[in-house]
Amino acid sequence: MAPSWDVVDLLLEAVKLRGPSGFEEEVAEWVSSRLSELGFEASRDAFGNVWIELGGGGGGGLVLAAHMDELGFLVTGAEESGLLTFRPLGGIDDRVLPGVHVELLSETGVVEGVIGIKPPHLLSEEERGRPPSWRELRIDIGASSREEAQELVKPLTPGVFKKQVSTLNRGRLLAVRSLDDRVGVAILLALAAAVSEGRVKPRGRLVLAWTVQEEVGLRGARVLAKRLGASAMVAVDTMACCDPVVNGSMRLGGGPVLRLHDNRYMAPRPLRELLARAAARAGVEYQVASAGGTTDAAAFMEAGVPSAAIGVPARYAHSTAETVHLDDVRAALRLVEALVEEEVKI
Repeated sequence: MAPSWDVVDLLLEAVKLRGPSGFEEEVAEWVSSRLSELGFEASRDAFGNVWIELGGGGGGGLVLAAHMDELGFLVTGAEESGLLTFRPLGGIDDRVLPGVHVELLSETGVVEGVIGIKPPHLLSEEERGRPPSWRELRIDIGASSREEAQELVKPLTPGVFKKQVSTLNRGRLLAVRSLDDRVGVAILLALAAAVSEGRVKPRGRLVLAWTVQEEVGLRGARVLAKRLGASAMVAVDTMACCDPVVNGSMRLGGGPVLRLHDNRYMAPRPLRELLARAAARAGVEYQVASAGGTTDAAAFMEAGVPSAAIGVPARYAHSTAETVHLDDVRAALRLVEALVEEEVKI
């Protein structure tokens, strides 16, 4: 049976994978395997980045990148009670932590747990007025002693939130943890398939990259920015929606966002114009907005590579219920397909 290369099907596979920052192996193996099905042999480095080079040889050209990692946490130890202490990996909001189900990726397999929450009947007046910090919370894996807990989970074991996939409004929207940035991961795989099938013909050198450790400091992209020698770079990511002060009238279902400014970079004019031309040629309705946070584009910009980002609008970013409109995902794919057929003159 031929594999499915529909971008939504790829996304539904990708979000179920476990890949907290620094522990992206499951995602990297899946990406490499999918690329192999297309006849591409992926390159990988010691950090875990994955990439392929298409189109013309030599240096320069365009890099498109999406990060494989998701928010997670590290177990730091066990208490006498058997409860586990932990620290976040990435920008997790304390408000989403109490009461969630988690999966700990131990050396012997997945260990399930929950982050406990004190019932309202037992809260002090001070505790009622604020959400608990992650430092105050514990993971319960059902162990009744430190020794029993450490038999199951060693210190520095990574973990992720257990995922619940929901489709909203008759399948038009998707809600699940790790859409940031499995959306970009799936879009770049679908683009690789389009190139493999000859439906999209890159104009010049094209590198598709799947990076690691974006959520903890753009670390994988920093390595690739020095290694790949690109003329321009575009990150394919999600974008937190929708704050009228930060990003204006941006909305879900309004098309992908040309993310031309955020807390760490501003796209140069030639690259902004290149993205607009590609969108016009593809007939893609798009939005233009400023963003909070940043993307792998900032790492390439800091290395001297003109960079920008395409963001798929996402509600409830960095929560367990990240939500995107699937029409925006499909439109973002059409945009990058048109982009790689444009001549890059920056």
